[in-house]
Amino acid sequence: MTVSNESRPAAVYRLYDADGALLYIGSAYDPAQRSKKHREKPWWALVARREDEWHPSREAAYVAETEAIKEKMPPGNKISGPGAVAAPAPKPKAAATPLFVLAELDAYFDQLEGEPPAIQFRKLTDLMEAMEKAVHTRRKAIFQELRASGMTYREIGAAVGLSFGRVRQILAEELEPPSDTEESE
Repeated sequence: MTVSNESRPAAVYRLYDADGALLYIGSAYDPAQRSKKHREKPWWALVARREDEWHPSREAAYVAETEAIKEKMPPGNKISGPGAVAAPAPKPKAAATPLFVLAELDAYFDQLEGEPPAIQFRKLTDLMEAMEKAVHTRRKAIFQELRASGMTYREIGAAVGLSFGRVRQILAEELEPPSDTEESE
């Protein structure tokens, strides 16, 4: 009998140094295996013990992890960007946040651990290709929407926080690049 991920217990794990100082908080279905993934972190040499707090689901663990990190702010945790703590799953019809997507990727990576390396590689390659296509498609649609509103390439760059050169580079990959004369618009 297969247990669905929704009802599968997951843990929030805490890594401490020998003096009892909290170094990192994470969550996983298998905290022993997952905590080993941190061996390349600069703080890993300080880890002396791990404590696990079990929750009925991965979503519940994400919520507890997020709250614990916000409260304790351990030095090994990032609050934003890659490797950030996951946000709880969105309610139905709610938009997924980047943090939720990262959390789902983490869960997917955990699921791949039992697969042979060649299968893991193929599945990750397929995932990257699908994600890249989806991001490019959406970014192209947003750019076209901005252009349709009358914005110049330079105004688009300023609005999204990119240089005109970076806008040109992106467009060369996804659309027709702007002409050099458009810089003066």
